[in-house]
Amino acid sequence: MTWRKCTDPTWAIYTSGFLDFFGVSMVIPLISNHARDLGASPTMAGFIGSVYGCLQLFSSPVVGRWSDMSGRKYCLLWSLFFSACGYMSLGFSTSLIALFLARIPLGIFKHSQSISKSLLADMLPKDKQSAVHGHFNSVSSIGFILGPVVSGHIVEMAGGFYSVTFLCGAIFMLNGVLVWCCFPDVKSKSHDLVRDESSTSLQKLGSDEFNFNPKQIFQFKSLNWSAFWDLFLARFCLGLSLLLFRSNFSLMLREKFEVSPKGLGYVISYSGIISALCGMLAGHISRLYQNDQRLYKHLAILMTLTMVLFVFISTFWWYVLLLIPLSFASMNLRVVGTSILISKGSKQEIGALIGLSQSVMSIARMVAPLLSGVLLEISPSGPPSVGAGMAALAVLVISVKWQRGKEQSRLKQD
Repeated sequence: MTWRKCTDPTWAIYTSGFLDFFGVSMVIPLISNHARDLGASPTMAGFIGSVYGCLQLFSSPVVGRWSDMSGRKYCLLWSLFFSACGYMSLGFSTSLIALFLARIPLGIFKHSQSISKSLLADMLPKDKQSAVHGHFNSVSSIGFILGPVVSGHIVEMAGGFYSVTFLCGAIFMLNGVLVWCCFPDVKSKSHDLVRDESSTSLQKLGSDEFNFNPKQIFQFKSLNWSAFWDLFLARFCLGLSLLLFRSNFSLMLREKFEVSPKGLGYVISYSGIISALCGMLAGHISRLYQNDQRLYKHLAILMTLTMVLFVFISTFWWYVLLLIPLSFASMNLRVVGTSILISKGSKQEIGALIGLSQSVMSIARMVAPLLSGVLLEISPSGPPSVGAGMAALAVLVISVKWQRGKEQSRLKQD
């Protein structure tokens, strides 16, 4: 490895993404089981899981706009610090109320992935977005390969859940040190515009971290909503489809197939391996198609068909096998969806658009755990059944909207 490659800031961002997912993947699979151990029903466990998505719904666009104004690095440091505190506090949750409260700081401040993606978008031209975001997601997914295996072994020891949450918090602190030392201090164009308009205030404050009117963080009227609503709606439907299946996946494996925490860790790591490999191929697949919208539609169809198959199977190894197309579709949908969103927006809107996209996913994260818990009490096939319907709805939306867009373009050319 050359010195130039070592000093390439994209590698620091990739490493940060890896540490982020490594820490998160150690804790997330354990929360539902921990809630059950504290006496929660599947529905109550789903309700506690919904807290995170509910808070992210409101905080994602605000933090995205904040990073547009103050700079990505500054916001990312605060995000990592409060996330570390939130994950450590999970270890002290000896009651359902304490577990509920511990999810609050994470719902407000856990935006490290979206801020890192915004930073990559600031640094790179649009023609490299798919490949770079694919590599970022792929390296991050390696964390999902290692994290569940590590936590699966630790949690079976005495005080295992506390040890896992404390280790996760320490990893986020280490990630903060990496960001502080190695991340470039790149400002978005929106930041530069505000700085030029408020030079007088800047001289008074003596710092460019607070050189804007806070009301600007909440202003989204300038966005061209007609150009993005179809992507946001499709992202919600596909995200809800995936989250309905995965929200109580660990609980389903535990109760339906009697899988141990260690075995669950290996299953999730296996899924992470598939996602990592797919992420590395995202750029090549996008270049092969040469049409991100068509690729997005085909991936959505693949997810729909996979969810339908999950409805009709009841064998553990079939579940494991079908995780391959599910991981392939979900990983590439994230990459291609981000690429399409960035290509439709302007440079100064990147943080806000990605933040709003995260808010759309936050609605899915808010609804999915509770709905999945209710459906799971009705039937083990409930979550994938509704998930298949939501994925099919996404296919319908983008097919109709994009076909109309093509027809309008032809009319204009004529």
